Amino acid sequence: MPTPPPLAPGALPLAGHAPSFFKDPVALIDAGRRAHGPVFSVRLGPDRAAVVTGPHESRQVLALPESTLAVRPVYQWLRPMFGDVMQAAAHRDYLAQRAALLPAFRGRHVEDRTAPVARDIHAWVASLGTSGRFDANPAMQRLTLDIAVRLVLGEDFRARHGAEFRRLFLDVAAGMEFLLPENFPLPRLVRRNRARRRLFTMLLPELRAARAGQDPARRGYLATIAAAHDGDGAPFDEDTAVGLALILCYASYETTAAQLAWALVLLLQHPRQLAPVAEEVRAVLPAGEDPVPVGALRKLELLGRCLWEVQRLRPVTTVLTRSVEETYEVGGHSVPSGWKTLLCPPVTHRDPELYPDPGTFDPDRFSSARDPEGRAVAGLLNFSGGGHACLGRHLADLEMRLVLALLLRRYEMRLVDPHPAPERRVGPSRPAGACPIAYRAPAGARHR
Repeated sequence: MPTPPPLAPGALPLAGHAPSFFKDPVALIDAGRRAHGPVFSVRLGPDRAAVVTGPHESRQVLALPESTLAVRPVYQWLRPMFGDVMQAAAHRDYLAQRAALLPAFRGRHVEDRTAPVARDIHAWVASLGTSGRFDANPAMQRLTLDIAVRLVLGEDFRARHGAEFRRLFLDVAAGMEFLLPENFPLPRLVRRNRARRRLFTMLLPELRAARAGQDPARRGYLATIAAAHDGDGAPFDEDTAVGLALILCYASYETTAAQLAWALVLLLQHPRQLAPVAEEVRAVLPAGEDPVPVGALRKLELLGRCLWEVQRLRPVTTVLTRSVEETYEVGGHSVPSGWKTLLCPPVTHRDPELYPDPGTFDPDRFSSARDPEGRAVAGLLNFSGGGHACLGRHLADLEMRLVLALLLRRYEMRLVDPHPAPERRVGPSRPAGACPIAYRAPAGARHR
């Protein structure tokens, strides 16, 4: 009879592995994998969690239904940030909320939004001038958040409230917290709670105007959310609708910004791989052919492989968490109901069997010549999988391709600090601290 997964070394009395986990979850999980193989367990205070690190085992777990491995209880950390969204007690209400976000990411909607997204990216690149520096972290955060606000809330809203919305929203995002109570008097949590209240107050008139039919075409995806219904077929209450709009903004920018920062870092760290990508960009997207069509972006095969390799080496998702509702088996072990299940992309993505020489930046590992069955791509966990695969993965891919392509088409760039380190704490992983990039347009180059 299968037994529960073995406990990772280093558990402390009472606290278990919690101090190590919240300090550096990747180091803890990698140590557990080396001690016990692809499936083991950790103790986080009174809670036990199975940790699944093998590529095959991870995909097996992600394919399990919500009735076995539930994501809704895990979303409790969102409540202090966005209210009672994506954590409904009834499965049908959770599905209704998720369905309300789906239209934002369906193919035609993505393609329809490419032109305004391209205009924003063109405007940002043009604002850089012929030479200078930008910090990859705040620059990508500002750009992707501005794009998210335009897509979700509309260009008119951004023109009226963009600066204030951005300031408040970043205060909310900085208040991500997994342990402390919502009203704990920590300064960043106080700022988060104050900013959340102000954001809801700011968006309620926009929601009511959308429901009254006032210029729905100018209100972005908020108009779609305003017309959506809950599991009983009634319109979402106002707090839920506003919370869905805010969480859509968050999902549309947070991980995209961090992944773009890492893409710039890794490409600039590897000039041998960068040179053919820049040549491909100039060939596929010659100067003057703007706005860039979606079809052209999808022809950037070398850039696409580089983005996959960036997601493999520096996945911004540190840990995926599920709540075990029914006992299941994985890797020869039985995971009991009541436990959690953790998956760790930074560890899984360095499995040497699936990714030989895993520490090397090697985009061609994703080429059809070396991986005709697509196993390398299928092993990536950055966008989760199964019924909870990231809704915005295709839009994020197009956005990242466009930002990188326009930068590479116009500038020569270099890292001021050649070796930025990753953040280690729980949450999205981005380069730690400042990450300045120096750029210049080659002498005699046309303005593009």
